[in-house]
Amino acid sequence: MPIVASDIKIYETKSTASADGESGGNGLGGYRSSDEITTDVDENLFDHVSAAESESGNTEYRAFMIKNTHATISFVSAKVYLSSSSNVPFSDLTTQLENSGSETTVDVTDASDFPSSGAFFVENEEITYTGITGNQFTGCSRGANGTSKVLHSVGAYVEHNQIRICVEEPSNKSTGYIQTIANEGTEPSGSPTWSAVYSFATGLSIGTLAPGEFYGVWVRRKIPAGCSAKTGISYTILRKGETEE
Repeated sequence: MPIVASDIKIYETKSTASADGESGGNGLGGYRSSDEITTDVDENLFDHVSAAESESGNTEYRAFMIKNTHATISFVSAKVYLSSSSNVPFSDLTTQLENSGSETTVDVTDASDFPSSGAFFVENEEITYTGITGNQFTGCSRGANGTSKVLHSVGAYVEHNQIRICVEEPSNKSTGYIQTIANEGTEPSGSPTWSAVYSFATGLSIGTLAPGEFYGVWVRRKIPAGCSAKTGISYTILRKGETEE
């Protein structure tokens, strides 16, 4: 039988493990845990965003492994990419923001899923706002939380919170590990490139996984300072490739 979706499983990592397959994953890199991450479960990778984290801003990191559990067939030319749920506060700029600009309004394609006030990202810049009129944020203050007011072109992502991914090949794809981080607020070393990839065409390659092999994926979640609460925000990590039969 060819590979099916249920053969390509996602597992937590465990930074304190001494070998592949230990239980009690913590998402901080290291070896693959035996704890499978399943879909349709709230906070199955990141924890709840607290009021303090929303007020001051927060950046956290988690890692998991994608494993081919098929007994005999390889998962070929595989990639990973993101998909957001329907009510995620996510849009695109429709009016350019200037370098060092002082714009007090920001226009987007659709502001309907954003809270009535708070903060958002445009790329790496944080912007606070006091209201929404149609698809325009009003009362905006650019360069919040010490971020830089840089040029943002039409079409740039506008996000209530920001999810980015990168991949890391294990030391051995059958028994090995990826790097570990000391805590959820520590960025993985090596200056990783954090990507916003929302299609298979732009997805990050994890190559070919032979039976029993796995590959590491890191996820970064950034919360802008002063953002308002929003329930039901969820993203799916999709894995897609070819099967040999």
